[in-house]
Amino acid sequence: MKAARSVARGLAAALALVLAAGPAAAWEAQTTHAGLAEQAAASSSLHQRLIDLGFAGGLYEELTVPPADAPELIAALDRYSPIQGFVPDQRGRQYAVAWLVAGAVLADSNPTWAADHFLDPATGKGLRIDRGFAARVSELVAERLGRRAVPERGVAATDWVVSKDNPFGLPGFVDQYVKAVASATPGERARALAGALVAAGAIVHVLQDMGSPSHVRDDAEAHLDRVGPARDDLGSRFERIAALSYGRLGVPAGEAVARPSLRAYFTDADGQGLADLTAASYFSAHTLPRSVKVGADGRGAARGELARRLTASLRRPAPALPSRLNLLAASDEDGATLTGPGGVCLARYKVERGLLGWSLDDACMLDEVGQSLPRTVGYGAGLLDWLFRGELTVTAAKGVVAISAPSALGAGDLELLAEDGRGVRTSLSTQAVTSAASGAPLASVNTPAGARRVVALFHGVDDAGQPLVAVGSIAIE
Repeated sequence: MKAARSVARGLAAALALVLAAGPAAAWEAQTTHAGLAEQAAASSSLHQRLIDLGFAGGLYEELTVPPADAPELIAALDRYSPIQGFVPDQRGRQYAVAWLVAGAVLADSNPTWAADHFLDPATGKGLRIDRGFAARVSELVAERLGRRAVPERGVAATDWVVSKDNPFGLPGFVDQYVKAVASATPGERARALAGALVAAGAIVHVLQDMGSPSHVRDDAEAHLDRVGPARDDLGSRFERIAALSYGRLGVPAGEAVARPSLRAYFTDADGQGLADLTAASYFSAHTLPRSVKVGADGRGAARGELARRLTASLRRPAPALPSRLNLLAASDEDGATLTGPGGVCLARYKVERGLLGWSLDDACMLDEVGQSLPRTVGYGAGLLDWLFRGELTVTAAKGVVAISAPSALGAGDLELLAEDGRGVRTSLSTQAVTSAASGAPLASVNTPAGARRVVALFHGVDDAGQPLVAVGSIAIE
């Protein structure tokens, strides 16, 4: 035990030296967020989905956004080094997966947007900073955050991802995705797909932040902890440790998680949203249990009384504390460790002068990071599958092309397009759909003369009222 603790202290000391090297950020964008987005894409079905949409290279299709068409986007990306792999070349060209990563990096490039990446599933609210605490934050910190004062409130993450005020939110994703199918030329469609991927990456970024305990336990103060010697070297130590330990390429893979709605990926009544699981699984720097009086020798309180005090010490119901702790070990110099499922370290506890206190050291947080990252990747992969989930069945026989819905649809518009040998698409017809049962026919059209492909595009909602873009196509022999 002491040997293991010695190794842990050595690791913590090594991390402390590196933590002093520079300023911190939330799930640091160019390392952890980029790696999470890449692993989410690799763990999802997005590669095949892009191929089915007509982009033969899938995640490695070259997509060009001419700088003149999106000057603000290109200017924002030009602030990063090209060696990061998500900055397009001078023509505005890079792979599809790089556009996805670009969105994940840009999602909190504006400090105001970053304030909207919090969600407390217990209350449904976003960032909340105590006014007195905010007033005590130095002007230097406020300046670093790009504001005259530290924001005291933020939009809940679940509201931010669907807000029209979010330049990378769901409305922008849907708009660009529709254009990636319905635009006339291959170049226009490629440009729109890049825009859809940027928005998808940014949406996934907000979900990925739900894998960080402080983002889901109303612990904004954790993001103003000092992680280095400089006065402005502040941020979440948990998230800095993730960046230092895993970087970008070391982020582990995860298994895609299926959820019924966009909101359910964040939080739901079943407690299986990522914010729900993270909030219940880990403490954060400033939501550890309060100190409890146990007596000078660590055995001064009766078992039932101590259990009551431990329960009362919790700031939140979960993670719960066991009714019995090893107070004898906690009285030693090294203290003791509270572990969760799988033996993951949740906190250290120690008895000093009759008080049982709690702490989170670097080695403990590293243990939690190792468990949190693959789960976060899995939720990100599932969300990508959800965003691109819509499909239509298109068949051709005896000169007639028929379209049906493999899954139930709500209200929306169905557009049919013909694509010629140059890849240019022309709209054939558009009709309103009120609803459609699974397998129901939607429309049919005579095979257009000269068409090499017929594409069907539904833009509306699914049978649960969730925004949906559904696409299907067939090559014409």
